[in-house]
Amino acid sequence: MSSKPILLSREQISAQAWDDHISRSRQCVIYALSWYLDIVCEQWKALVWPSANDFSIVMPLPVRRKFGRPVLYQPLFCQYLGIFSRDEPATSEYEPFLRAVAQYFPYISNYAFNPDNLPAIHDADLSEYFGYEVFQTHWLDLRQPYAELYAGYSADRKLNLKRGLNANWEIIESDDFETLIKLFNENHAGRIGKIKSDAYRILEKLGKCCVSRGFGKIFYAREGLDTHAGVLLVHCHGRTIYLFNAANHAGRKGNARLAILDAWFRSFAGIGTVFDFESPQNEAVARYYGGFGTVAMPFCCIKRNALPFPFRQIQNLRKWLLVRTS
Repeated sequence: MSSKPILLSREQISAQAWDDHISRSRQCVIYALSWYLDIVCEQWKALVWPSANDFSIVMPLPVRRKFGRPVLYQPLFCQYLGIFSRDEPATSEYEPFLRAVAQYFPYISNYAFNPDNLPAIHDADLSEYFGYEVFQTHWLDLRQPYAELYAGYSADRKLNLKRGLNANWEIIESDDFETLIKLFNENHAGRIGKIKSDAYRILEKLGKCCVSRGFGKIFYAREGLDTHAGVLLVHCHGRTIYLFNAANHAGRKGNARLAILDAWFRSFAGIGTVFDFESPQNEAVARYYGGFGTVAMPFCCIKRNALPFPFRQIQNLRKWLLVRTS
């Protein structure tokens, strides 16, 4: 790379040019589209190369301010970002972006790179700038016929699917997002702990925007007039993401969400898409998603704390207090 990447503010970025680049990139994912970032980020910037008006490599950077300083972070409902390029960059082309990130952000709460970035990020020398951790999501390849997909289900998944189908759920598509949030709030939120009101506001805006733009599908499992489970799936350029879901006791007992997912797999098997379960870093959930015959897809997350005294000490104290009180 003959020149350094350029840091642009959101105001300096043409949404049309940005989205065209993301859509044509090898790593394309809905999280990186400008309107998606506008919803989930407090604010965002980007590193671009080779020029501000004609870029072939970009890196979106969600930013918030803390202690009066810019902090790089990973927003809610945005599993990973990273570097997006028309061609596969060499490790030598990643390194200027990583050095620029270290230059502009002394504190990174966490920032995740998409799975396609992992080989080059792994080969780059990050230890000088960042802490580094590898996580996993789970992908199901829908290019195979449904019979082959079903053959990859575990015995437990097949048994639960049979129960879900025997429940004779009525599966409908809807643009009603409030019911899904209500299901989650009444049946899941209490087990997770305190959820900021902003998270619901962002989720509702995001869900409605995904549906209205043609990227999102909401499905509900109903029995009579009662709704017992729902899912939000978002699809963009060959990748479907299991973005959000909820179910009440009857929906969980009757495997309603499994019935919804299997109906989606039946519809899209053989078409050539990837289904991303957007796995949390939880062993039980990972085992469940693995039961669909998925492939574990690793991706890396960087962290950094190079704040000057006393900000670094204050931040470390806050983390210690959170651990002590959790």
